[in-house]
Amino acid sequence: MRWLGVDFGEIRVGLAICDPDERIAVPLEVVAASAAFPAIRSIVERDYVRGIVIGLPLLPSGDEGETAGRARRLGDRIARALDMPVEYEDERLTTVVAEQMTMRRGPSDDLAATIMLQQFIDRRRLEAQRHNGNGSGGLATHAEE
Repeated sequence: MRWLGVDFGEIRVGLAICDPDERIAVPLEVVAASAAFPAIRSIVERDYVRGIVIGLPLLPSGDEGETAGRARRLGDRIARALDMPVEYEDERLTTVVAEQMTMRRGPSDDLAATIMLQQFIDRRRLEAQRHNGNGSGGLATHAEE
């Protein structure tokens, strides 16, 4: 399933996408917050996205603040208008990590969205492996011959 990652911000929104096999996330673009919904709709249609992951900007305590509430409102709007599943992923520190990775300050919202989306798909894969009782990631292992 192809997921679109959304790093919500009041000024800019970073967007990332994963491959249909949910293995790797890649950055797409950064859009103005005012243009986020039309951009998301267009990407969903163009790239056959089947689910949205919105970064939830939690407070350091893990609680949700005002910004997290706005991110959830965007998620609700997307879920209703596009009739697709919306998930939320803790995005604390993704912008800091993205800036450290690029060694620059400034807009790295698409990279932050990528980090958040990769975290989400990795967690989903791990949960599926645990559920299926296969810790090898679907690969057969031969300890004995």
